[in-house]
Amino acid sequence: MKSIKKIIFIYLVCQLLGLNQNLQAQTKDDSDLVQFTGFVLTADSSKTIPFTTIRIMGSSRGTYSDMQGYFSFVAKRSDVILFTCIGYEPRYFNMPNQSNATKFKSVVTLKLDSFVMEEAIIISQPTAEQLDYMFTRVKLPYDDYMIAQNNLRRKPLADQAASLDNDGYTNAKWNFTEYANKAYYNGQPQPIPVLDIFAWGKFLKALEKGDLKRK
Repeated sequence: MKSIKKIIFIYLVCQLLGLNQNLQAQTKDDSDLVQFTGFVLTADSSKTIPFTTIRIMGSSRGTYSDMQGYFSFVAKRSDVILFTCIGYEPRYFNMPNQSNATKFKSVVTLKLDSFVMEEAIIISQPTAEQLDYMFTRVKLPYDDYMIAQNNLRRKPLADQAASLDNDGYTNAKWNFTEYANKAYYNGQPQPIPVLDIFAWGKFLKALEKGDLKRK
């Protein structure tokens, strides 16, 4: 019975000692915390910088400034704060560890980050009048002009058209015409064009107009 009481007493003493150490450590940690508040401004302090990323180095904790550049968060006296924003150089801010105050206020300034871009030449799109002016006044080389003239002559175009095979549309049209003629004269002999008076009339008119002359 005495041994059990002794074990319980030792256990309670150990718990009290551990609780006391935890309280001392917690008190020490709490005393090291600082409420850090302030504004993020440009280097010349002419305007605030909104949505600046604020991160405690060596950890994943941090915050960002609001639309007015204001921020507020809890940090330790020994922390190093990193301020970053697109278009500005990063700024490392060391927390002051000499003061025992629980609140710290400061204005953090960031410098513009200058960078060199490649030269860009911007040409406006020409209007319809400008395009017409340029195309009508362009001077083609004489050789190219003669080649274009020869390619657009009717005789070479007609020779090329005659040398080409009939396409599907032409073949179908010819077949439909032959089928229509056979159906039209079905049951009676088809007239001979040599004995057709109307065909002779068309031939004489074409002869008078000169349509049958060799080109």
